[in-house]
Amino acid sequence: MHARVVGAVIMRDLQTRFGAGYFGFLLGLLMPLGHLGIVITVSTLIQHASPIGTDRPIFLMTGVLPFIIWLYSHRQIMTTLSYNRPLLFFPGVDIFDLFLSRIVIELLNSTIIVIVVISAMTIVGYDVHAYKWPDFIYGLILAWALGLGTGLFFGSLTSIMPLAIMFGLILGPLMWATSGIFFLPDGLPESLQKILYFNPLSHVVDGVRLSYFSEYSSDFFNSTFLYIFIVSAIAVSLALTAAIRRVA
Repeated sequence: MHARVVGAVIMRDLQTRFGAGYFGFLLGLLMPLGHLGIVITVSTLIQHASPIGTDRPIFLMTGVLPFIIWLYSHRQIMTTLSYNRPLLFFPGVDIFDLFLSRIVIELLNSTIIVIVVISAMTIVGYDVHAYKWPDFIYGLILAWALGLGTGLFFGSLTSIMPLAIMFGLILGPLMWATSGIFFLPDGLPESLQKILYFNPLSHVVDGVRLSYFSEYSSDFFNSTFLYIFIVSAIAVSLALTAAIRRVA
C-alpha cells in the first residue's frame, strides 16, 4: 500500500515540478549548470588564482557541486508538507509517504546533477579527474544526506512552527558564504576556523576536495563530526515527524 502511495506522490511531484513536457525537466537540469557557470564567469573576470591545482573552474566545481546537491535536497524536502499537506486528507496517505517521495526524487535529481555537471565540464574542455573517485562520490552522497537531515528537520518543524521555514531558507545563503566554496578553511585564521568548524557543509566541501586533489591536505576536515551531525539531524527529525503524525 505505502509503495503505491509513494509512487503516486512521486509522479505527482515530478509533474508539478517539471510539467507535462520536456521543457521543465531540461530547465531543471540547466539550473545547476547556471549556478556553476555564473560563479566561474565572475571568478574568471576577477582573475583570482586557484588555491589548489591550476584550473580555478575545477576548484570551484568541487565546492559548488556539493553545495547545490545539499541546497536542492534541503529546500525540496523542507517544503514537502507546505506543498503536499492537502494529500494527507486522502485515505492511506501518511506524512512519512510524503517525505519519502521527496527523498527518492532528490536522490535521483542529485545523481542527474552530478552526471550533467561533470559531463558539461568535460565537454567544455576541463580535465575532470578525481584523485579518489569512490571518496569523491561518497562526499557528494554525504552532501545529499546532509540536505536530507536539514530538510527533514526544518520541514517537520514547520508543522508546529510555520516561521521555521524562513530560518530554513536563510540557511541557504549562509551556507553559500561560509562553506568554503571560494576558499580553503585551513587558510583562514584559527578564530574563524573554529566558527566554520560547526558548519557541517564546510566539512563536506573540504572532504570532496581532499578526494579530488592529490596535492591537497587538510587539518580541518572531521568526518566524525559530520557523521554525528547528519545522523542526529535525521534521528531528531524522524522523532519529531512521528510525534506530529500521532497528533495529526
